Amino acid sequence: MASLLHLSDNELLLLLKKGDESAFSEIYNRYWEKMASYSIRLTKSEDESADIVQEIFISLWRRKEDLVIKGSLAAYLIKSTRNLSLRYIERNINVTDFVEKLAEFISDKSQDIEENISFRELQEQIDKGVAKLPKKMQQIYLLSRDEQLSYREISEKLGISEGTVKKQISNSLKIISESLKGKLSITMSAILFHFLR
Repeated sequence: MASLLHLSDNELLLLLKKGDESAFSEIYNRYWEKMASYSIRLTKSEDESADIVQEIFISLWRRKEDLVIKGSLAAYLIKSTRNLSLRYIERNINVTDFVEKLAEFISDKSQDIEENISFRELQEQIDKGVAKLPKKMQQIYLLSRDEQLSYREISEKLGISEGTVKKQISNSLKIISESLKGKLSITMSAILFHFLR
């Protein structure tokens, strides 16, 4: 194992492709700390960053035989860390923002009792809006929100362009927002806007 310390990244990758666990361990030891630090800066979450780094290395091991890396191993690992970290942010920023806005709303004692809409009622209204979407748009929206797939993953799954996916999701949010007009208070509508965005 000690001798692996002197091997280059490219040499380690060649061994990795042959299933060498020691080479995998050396790659992990060289880069996990840098990857975790980078992810923490992006996500602000040590736990999530640890999971992100673990996911990258699990994927690296599983795909070792077919792995094609253009450029340096370090750049590949950092890029992977960035991509997964940004995906985490994309998936969680809306929920975080919604919870914060909802907490502000509930803590404001001046609001009318009827404006204290429950999560269940809110979800029912959203579900009704989703049900009104055209079938293809509904499918794309649910893949994005329920299965939390990225635009690229949806694009590959459905065989359509990422631009089409983005446009369909944007349109679906407009339709859902329109369907909720007049059914929610102004305050809750503002909060919902942040949630759906």
